[in-house]
Amino acid sequence: MNVDQNAISIQYGDVDGDYNCEKIILFGTPYGPNQSYTQQLELLIHYMDDTKLRFELDLQGYGIHLFLGDFLNKNYSQILITGRTGGSGDYAILRLYCLENNKLKLILDEEDLLRKLVYQSGYINMNGTLGITCPASGQTFMLESRGGFNPYSSYGGVRQDMGQPTVTAINTIYPIMQPYDNFYSLQTQQRIIGANNSDVLGLIQSVIQVTEEAPLIRSQALVKYANS
Repeated sequence: MNVDQNAISIQYGDVDGDYNCEKIILFGTPYGPNQSYTQQLELLIHYMDDTKLRFELDLQGYGIHLFLGDFLNKNYSQILITGRTGGSGDYAILRLYCLENNKLKLILDEEDLLRKLVYQSGYINMNGTLGITCPASGQTFMLESRGGFNPYSSYGGVRQDMGQPTVTAINTIYPIMQPYDNFYSLQTQQRIIGANNSDVLGLIQSVIQVTEEAPLIRSQALVKYANS
């Protein structure tokens, strides 16, 4: 372990299915003094018999957070680490691991989710109504743009198409437990933007069930902004 590393988070739970409680510590090195960007992450699993397992993680970012919960419905916990990229997009980072035979196995990351959460979007009429479809779920959302917005602009008497609205990468991920479930799911949030990242027209929230094969979309909802 690097001497400059700090303990970011300490959690307790059964992560290997032996019905004993392990101590899980996430270490990281701040990029600089008083900065929340963390690099050189390392996970320590400390057993009751004082056995220790250490794993270096290929992960860095802002606001790194550790969570233990049963996502695979196995009656013991998996290890969830989340964070943010920073920058103008400030997208979400995710790693979900399980412990098998004293080895850390990656089950899911943000790229796996993004391959599922892709969208087709565009203006469908001259009033600026947006149509947004997620092929993986079959859900289609309709969103009215800000009052009087026209998807076309005129310059020098020539009509020009503006950039089409897009759904960004995931900007928020957090664990939730649905009613009547005894396992955790993930709730994600993606921005619907117009001309740039600051031009937010709405949000799409998705509830994702984690499996060892591929993530499943359980539900999706459109969140409209008051000025949309």
